[in-house]
Amino acid sequence: MAVAALVGTMLCLCALGMPLVFSVLGACFVTLTIFRPALPLDVMAQFFVNGMDHYALLAVAFFFLAGELMNAGGITQRLVAFANSLVGHIRGGLAHVNIVSSMLFAGISGSAVADTAAIGSVLIPSMKKAGYSAPFSAAVTEASSVVGPIIPPSIPMIVFAVLAEVSVGKMFVAGIMPGVLVGLSLMAIAYVISRRRGYPREENLSLRRVVHSGIRAAVPLVAPIIIVGGVLGGVFTATEAGAVAVAYAFVAGRFVLRELSYEDCWKALIRSAHGTATVLVIIGACTLFAWIVADLQVSQRVADIMFAISREPWIVLLMLNIFFLLVGLFIDPLPALIILVPIFFPIALEIGVDPIHFGVMIVLNLLIGLCTPPVGFLIYMSASIADTQPEKVVKESLPFLAVLVAVLLLITYVPAFTLTLPNLFFDN
Repeated sequence: MAVAALVGTMLCLCALGMPLVFSVLGACFVTLTIFRPALPLDVMAQFFVNGMDHYALLAVAFFFLAGELMNAGGITQRLVAFANSLVGHIRGGLAHVNIVSSMLFAGISGSAVADTAAIGSVLIPSMKKAGYSAPFSAAVTEASSVVGPIIPPSIPMIVFAVLAEVSVGKMFVAGIMPGVLVGLSLMAIAYVISRRRGYPREENLSLRRVVHSGIRAAVPLVAPIIIVGGVLGGVFTATEAGAVAVAYAFVAGRFVLRELSYEDCWKALIRSAHGTATVLVIIGACTLFAWIVADLQVSQRVADIMFAISREPWIVLLMLNIFFLLVGLFIDPLPALIILVPIFFPIALEIGVDPIHFGVMIVLNLLIGLCTPPVGFLIYMSASIADTQPEKVVKESLPFLAVLVAVLLLITYVPAFTLTLPNLFFDN
């Protein structure tokens, strides 16, 4: 009964248009008032504040700010030009440039939305001008943006690490191979579609162009090397890496590239503060929600239901993936992550799934939801940039979504894709 009140109240408030944070807090208030009347309501404030009071969450603010500074510092055009020199000569060149640019941009921003906004605003008009259809251009952009929070740095990876109490550094490194695999798979399907439709290729491969564009893009390309290399080398923690990234982004944009003004810095601070605050209040509200879920033993009840169907790990993982994909249709990744991890993480441990492996799996799964209707934010953003109807973008996205789901299943059932690098660089 208490579980029904908790979930039902939250869904009703969401359906009425109330922001998720207040829907979660409202559901928690109703549940505690009715089913735990002896508890003082002060506990809500305590859990809300304690949920945000975590050292590792400083990395969220740092990486938000680093990404905003790099975005304002004139890096997008350089990355696109470098990607063009590498893969523009392949059939459907600009589609591949879009995907590779997203992979490069992922090492700086760690945000799918920022990826779509930055890369899409540059490449979607160029693709349309070159003869690519507007829906296809938007579909490529939104699908490739999923790579953003997989390749480090990654805000969802940080949040999962905090919730599951695992190493942020391990989560970062675990995302490298899956992120590259997603990018290569998207390029493969883009090549097939481009051949069928006769989409053009760009200039022939030129070593001189690669070297020249690589030199111009060297400053932004060094950022992910510093972040990942520093964490792997034990020079600094993932949180400290965020602070280093901010310092590097400011120095590079202001004094090396000379495209970052002090006004840009102020605007970047405002945007990063807004993004950080949004994440933190969601974490605070969902921490209270997670505590109530644990108190009501929801995880054990869900486990009993799932294990009544089967205790085979591969079947349980399949059920988890299907459930997460369905949730991703309606809830954005971060809130879904914060709500679902306390429920399903113990189940994953019980069937012997490595915590790092489970983290990458659930993050990729929920990110796919950004490309699926009815809530998929990237659909509407990319459609707006391409000046086309979201329904047409969804239709063009189907082959890319199929590839993303295939990669998800591959990562789910072949743990080596996520665990090889963490096991290689970190002591267990």
